[in-house]
Amino acid sequence: MIGEFVELVEDLRGSRERARPGHSLLALVVWITVAALVAGCATLGAVESIDSLLKQAVALYEGKHYDEAIAKLRDVLARDAKSWTAYLYLARSYVAKLDWAQAIDSGRKAFELAPQGQDVVPVFAEALWGGGLASLQQGKFREAAANFVDYIKLKPGEAPGYLNAGRAYLGAGAFGDALSAFAGGLGHAGDGGVRRELLDGLLDGGRRALTGGDPKSAIGFLEEYVKVDPSHLSAYLDLGKANLQAGDRGEALAAYRRALQLSPGNEEALRSLLNLGGR
Repeated sequence: MIGEFVELVEDLRGSRERARPGHSLLALVVWITVAALVAGCATLGAVESIDSLLKQAVALYEGKHYDEAIAKLRDVLARDAKSWTAYLYLARSYVAKLDWAQAIDSGRKAFELAPQGQDVVPVFAEALWGGGLASLQQGKFREAAANFVDYIKLKPGEAPGYLNAGRAYLGAGAFGDALSAFAGGLGHAGDGGVRRELLDGLLDGGRRALTGGDPKSAIGFLEEYVKVDPSHLSAYLDLGKANLQAGDRGEALAAYRRALQLSPGNEEALRSLLNLGGR
C-alpha cells in the first residue's frame, strides 16, 4: 500500500512539473496531502509492528522460551524505549533464568515508567527478593541489603523483608542499620516464626557486636531484645558484659541483678556481682 502511495507521489510530482502555471498550486496541495498520508501510514505500520513483536514475545515467555522472548523484547525497546510492558516481561524472563541483576534492572525500569501498572510491583519485588537472597548466600552483604531495602519500600508491611535486610547488614558489620531493620520488622510481625527469627537476629547482633569490641552497639541490640523477651537469662548476662565493657557499672549491676532474679544462684551472675561489689 505504501509503495502505491510512493508511485502516486512521483506521478503527482511529474504532473506538477508539466502542469500549466495556473494549476501548479493545486498540484502542490495534492502532493503535500498525499505525502502526509504516506507518513501517517508508515507510522501506523511501525506501531502495528511493535504490537506484533510484543505479542510474539509474550507468547514466547509463556512457552518458556526465555532467550527468544528476551530478543523480541529488546527489539520492542529499540523502537519504543518507554514500553513498560516490555520491561515487565524482560524482568519476568530474567527471573525465570535466575539472572537477578538483569531482572532487577528491568523491573526497576518498568516500575519507573508505570508504578501502578498491572503486575509491576509484584514482579519487581520478586526480582529484588531473589536477588537479595542470592547476594546474601554469596556473602555480598551490601548488595543484599540494598535489594532488601528496596523490597521493603515496595512492601513495607512484610516482616521477612526487614529480617533479611537485618541479616545482610549484620553480615556487613553495619550494626546500627541491622538493629533498625530487626526492630522495624518486629513492628510488622505476628506471633509466628518470623517474629522469633527477628528476636534471634537481635540476640545474634548483640553477641556479634560484643565479641567484635563494640559494646555500645551490643547494648542497643540487647536492650531491644529484652523489651520483647524480658525473661531471657543469657540476654541479661550479655547485657551486663556489654555495659561493663562500655564502662557503665550501674547498668551492668542492674543487668546482673535481673539475671539473678531469673535464675537464683546463677554462678556467672553471682561472680560478676561480687566482682563489682554489688551483691
